[in-house]
Amino acid sequence: MSSSEIAGRDAGPTRRSLALVAALGVAALAGGCFRPLYAESTASTVGGSVRTALRSIEFPEIKGLMGHYLRNELVFEFDGGNEPDAPKTLKFDASLAESVEVVTVDYANGRADSAILVATATWKVTRNGTGEIVSSGTNSVREPYERSSQRFATVRAARDAQIRAAKNLASLIRGQIAADLTS
Repeated sequence: MSSSEIAGRDAGPTRRSLALVAALGVAALAGGCFRPLYAESTASTVGGSVRTALRSIEFPEIKGLMGHYLRNELVFEFDGGNEPDAPKTLKFDASLAESVEVVTVDYANGRADSAILVATATWKVTRNGTGEIVSSGTNSVREPYERSSQRFATVRAARDAQIRAAKNLASLIRGQIAADLTS
């Protein structure tokens, strides 16, 4: 084995090591650009931090059973229930629409075996006083549930689907509002 072959073998790992160090260096520099959405230092378009802006949203009653569950989930998602009341400078307004899609039918008795609840929320967040729209959107979720020959079991399954839909809608709405409020 000649000395040039030995030198060629040693150059391979060195080049790989340099490439790895360069890649890690670029990743470290790019990591400085990351800004957590819910951090106290993340500025909001309505003033203060995004966390403060989220706590300043007022959630009035929303009509219907699913509206009740959605409002409760939003209050919990935005406040957590453990913070002192912040002054309410923004107002949330929403309308909900529900529909049921039948998935499978038992042809022996003509009843639906399962269904999907489709829940759609159209919402907006406005400034109190001026009425300026700060954030708005439409979110939709689909929640499956089983239907039974026992009427009360079907009613309870449908209600559970409404509760799950409200929780999922609240999570989607919170993320979209937080993203819209980031300056």
